[in-house]
Amino acid sequence: MLRTLAPYRPLAPPLVWSGLGMLVFAACLVGIFARPIGFLSAFWPANALLLGLLVRYPTLARPPAWIAAGLGYVAADLITGSQWGMALWLNAANLLSATAGWLVLRRLDENTLRLRRTVSALYLLLAALAASTVGALAGCGAAPVYFNAPWYDLLSLWFSTELMNYMLILPVVLAAPRADDPPPPTQGASGGSLFWRVAPVSSLLLAEGVRTVIGGPGMLAFVVPGLLWCALSYSTFTASLLSLVVCLWTMAGVATGVLNFTPAHASDVFSLRVGVTLLALGPLAVACASAARAQALRRLDHAVRHDDLTGVLARRALLKQGERLLARHQRGCAGAAVMMLDVDHFKQVNDQHGHGAGDQLLIGIARTLADTLRPQDLLGRMGGEEFAVVLPGVSPGEAQAIAERMRSAVQQQHFGTGPGTQPYATVSIGLVHSSTMGGDADLEVLLLAADTALYRAKAEGRNRVAVG
Repeated sequence: MLRTLAPYRPLAPPLVWSGLGMLVFAACLVGIFARPIGFLSAFWPANALLLGLLVRYPTLARPPAWIAAGLGYVAADLITGSQWGMALWLNAANLLSATAGWLVLRRLDENTLRLRRTVSALYLLLAALAASTVGALAGCGAAPVYFNAPWYDLLSLWFSTELMNYMLILPVVLAAPRADDPPPPTQGASGGSLFWRVAPVSSLLLAEGVRTVIGGPGMLAFVVPGLLWCALSYSTFTASLLSLVVCLWTMAGVATGVLNFTPAHASDVFSLRVGVTLLALGPLAVACASAARAQALRRLDHAVRHDDLTGVLARRALLKQGERLLARHQRGCAGAAVMMLDVDHFKQVNDQHGHGAGDQLLIGIARTLADTLRPQDLLGRMGGEEFAVVLPGVSPGEAQAIAERMRSAVQQQHFGTGPGTQPYATVSIGLVHSSTMGGDADLEVLLLAADTALYRAKAEGRNRVAVG
């Protein structure tokens, strides 16, 4: 799958790369201060954070970014007292780990990386496995040299720790909200109530209290129902963030003895960290599937409400939305206006140049009309070469000025629908204002009046606006 992520255009690349290095440096300090003295940290956010940023902003992944990240890694170790040799060895392993994950994820499409496909969780797991394996293999040789421990102990602990950190932090970075994200789907009356918004989180808090009291090796599973409920109820970002908090609290609770479970051997630590990873994987997969379903519903809703050729509103959607706009504005001070538009001599285009040229002409005219209208106006295709427009909150004079602007924009636009075709087109417009039809006129009545005015515009010579 080829990547289609929106390009990242930094205003000042050196500043961005420096910022990345400082972010890695700060994340390393968090990990360093969270680790036991003389050994590896159970929480090391730097690698997952670096990988997430490089994947989310693909043009950031250039040699200066890797150099800045490497400097951040090494600087954090050196200022906290590590030896040069250990700092270079371990952080080279960190960079190799992030690089391995980046190579797995870099060519995936945007929806997969934004966790909007059912397979997104699987790809994240594969990337985390690859990154963790490469990092552990590259770093485990440092165990007998710097930690006085067998290399296989460091291999298992490094792998399990990195796997857990990647699966907890990477989804939060990739699914973080963006300005161009679609709005969340509208919930029903019960689904949008305060109770149903709070209940999933409340179930997590209740499960945390229960497992604190009971403890034991089964305590990992106590929060699964609550996490799954959150994954079904909230956005992927929110669900991933809650998983991160719950899993980190699990590790902290075990380390401090709050949760009644104490690993006795290195194999227990390995098992616990892999278990925490899988604890986060289930809700993540559910959240990804839920996001994929929501996106499919948005596409279906768009297909139902919009004309499949021109992309403007379909007739039924225009009538439904226009009726609501009209009800709000026709009794106001300004009122509302309705227009019917018809492409002049459109049948000749189809007869002389084919329906393909006619379709391209309709697409171009629809785009020109949409660019001319205000954001609050509605444009829809009524059928064939006829369009309708609803203008809320306009006076009769303002409505006529908008209609003339639309007519002129079409007349001046070069369409060029094919070899030998007429590059210019015109439209005739019928316009009616709600103030002339009485306060109780509905949209159907206004459209009928605008259609009558449209026929008059065509009878008077076309390429003009007739006011009803």
